[in-house]
Amino acid sequence: MRRCLTLAQKARGNTYPNPMVGAVFVRNDRIIGEGWHHKAGEPHAEVHALKNINSDDLAHGTLFVNLEPCAHTGKTAPCCNLIISKGVKKVVVGAIDPNPKTAGKGIKAMEDAGIEVICGVLENECQELNKRFYCYHTHKRPYVVLKWAQSADGFIAPIDDVKGSVSWISDTHSQQLAHKWRAEEHAILVGSKTVELDNPQLTTRKWKGNNPIRLVIDPNNSISKNAAIMNSDSKTVLFNYSKKLKEKNLEWKVVDEKETLRSVLQKCYAMEIQSILVEGGGKTLSTFLEKNTWDECRIILCAKSLGKGLQSPNIPAGISVEKEIVGDRLQIIYPER
Repeated sequence: MRRCLTLAQKARGNTYPNPMVGAVFVRNDRIIGEGWHHKAGEPHAEVHALKNINSDDLAHGTLFVNLEPCAHTGKTAPCCNLIISKGVKKVVVGAIDPNPKTAGKGIKAMEDAGIEVICGVLENECQELNKRFYCYHTHKRPYVVLKWAQSADGFIAPIDDVKGSVSWISDTHSQQLAHKWRAEEHAILVGSKTVELDNPQLTTRKWKGNNPIRLVIDPNNSISKNAAIMNSDSKTVLFNYSKKLKEKNLEWKVVDEKETLRSVLQKCYAMEIQSILVEGGGKTLSTFLEKNTWDECRIILCAKSLGKGLQSPNIPAGISVEKEIVGDRLQIIYPER
């Protein structure tokens, strides 16, 4: 099962809206087939693992998979049907799929076909790997990661920051790490003020990976058409109070003025966006914190002092872990729920 998890992680950031899944086929304590789901629309992990295994091995070996084999037809056929047709007699599952389209149905189908199914092996680790997938299907909203860098004296940006450019307070290693995080999440979100002041691209320029979907909360449609986030590098969705339009890779969606954040997350859920990295300014970050709508908070604590500047959000209470990032420190906080 640990090998399944290792394989599954090879596709981190590439499987949305699907989960990360690895599969291993074992006979006589020896792995004779393995694979992982590379990308949405492509063959699932079980297909790769069972390929080229003869019928005798299939009948006398065991298939391990970190998530319940799917039981519905999407861009690919149900994996539980494949397993049954291959003549596999024993399957070990890490965790049950939270997607209502499968959620126990894959296990039932295999058991009804006479397959021995064992569930819950390294269940916590399997759920942790796909916590974004679980949050999306369980809470009906994306997994939310808040991220900011703050100076040694508690500021997120200089007070006299040059409009239209970014003043970095973190070191180059932290900047690269931030771009790695972007590649791992489904979408990235900022407010219109951040776009106006920093003109960010919100791409993965410093890390090899997919650019996330760019989300902007722009209530009054104030963003310039020449802003960097309006280019064709990635899809951009602008949440506002009046305009509904789709134009090439740009889309304007109307949200509820009274319940803006909740409405934004509902729209994201409808778009099948499973995770969001929030890199907005102090106001946007504070809104998520005040509404207690976050699952992870990542704060890059920098050695540099600014003397004065834009105050960082209040660091929330929760389960805190600190790590070194060369010159900076990283504090990760998880809410106590």
